[in-house]
Amino acid sequence: MTNNEMITKALTTGFTNAAELYNLKLQCQPHLREYCNPQGCPNHGNNWVCPPGCGSLEDCARTVSRFDAGILLQSVSKLAPNTTNEDYKVLTHQHNLRLQTFLETHCSDAAAILALTTGGCVFCDTCAFPQPCRKPNLRMNSLSAYGIDVGKLCELAGFDYAFSSDKLYLIALVLLS
Repeated sequence: MTNNEMITKALTTGFTNAAELYNLKLQCQPHLREYCNPQGCPNHGNNWVCPPGCGSLEDCARTVSRFDAGILLQSVSKLAPNTTNEDYKVLTHQHNLRLQTFLETHCSDAAAILALTTGGCVFCDTCAFPQPCRKPNLRMNSLSAYGIDVGKLCELAGFDYAFSSDKLYLIALVLLS
């Protein structure tokens, strides 16, 4: 699939923005991984895409070092003044369902895929953790758990990205080889 086709497929899937990134040298940063802790996140220790299930930061760094290209996907949603936590969860889930569709329909011929996103994996209704992952080649790993600087990725792609009261910016990075 050509570069333009991949971008078109992503936009057709429903993402607001998509950009291919090359010559990536992703850094797994400890200060970003610190957000993944039992006090700060209810997913910690409950699935394969968050610590400790996703492995150590060193394990994550080894995994991402095998990739130097990918596609950055963004979903931007306008927020109402009375947006609730449940609304955020729904929007995040919708973003990851789009990612699931994109992976299943447009990335099946890649030799290797690593999907990194926000909000958790949606391939299974409930995670098998601590039993083996049912879909290890498709699961959606956490950008935070990998210590990836989302702001820098967005800057590299030319995407707007901010924490805002009127817009929600959700990001996924699909690394391909």
